[in-house]
Amino acid sequence: GKPNFEHLLKEFGDAPVPVASCDVREYNSNPKEQLPFREFVEYWREHIGSGYRSPRGCLYLKDWHLSRSGLLPNAPELDAYSTPVYFSSDWLNEYWDAVAVDDYRFVYMGPKG
Repeated sequence: GKPNFEHLLKEFGDAPVPVASCDVREYNSNPKEQLPFREFVEYWREHIGSGYRSPRGCLYLKDWHLSRSGLLPNAPELDAYSTPVYFSSDWLNEYWDAVAVDDYRFVYMGPKG
């Protein structure tokens, strides 16, 4: 029911990740800040331990481009991204991979709620 935090910390602990503040709205969106992944996991564990309440509000790791971060060569066994069979013609990522500018492969994670 919960992620393997220790494994994730071992692989990505110092990686900077975009974290959204779900309790705040700016221009019809949630503002994001960069945090070390380790700090986000610490928040997540505290959030779980306090009955899903936190003085920091609800934080959510959103739009992390893990595939292009350069971290996966260290952990190729994670197979962090695969295209579902119904979308096997992944034309958006085929284009962005060809021009090496961006991608549409994101990681989203956070506590329930």
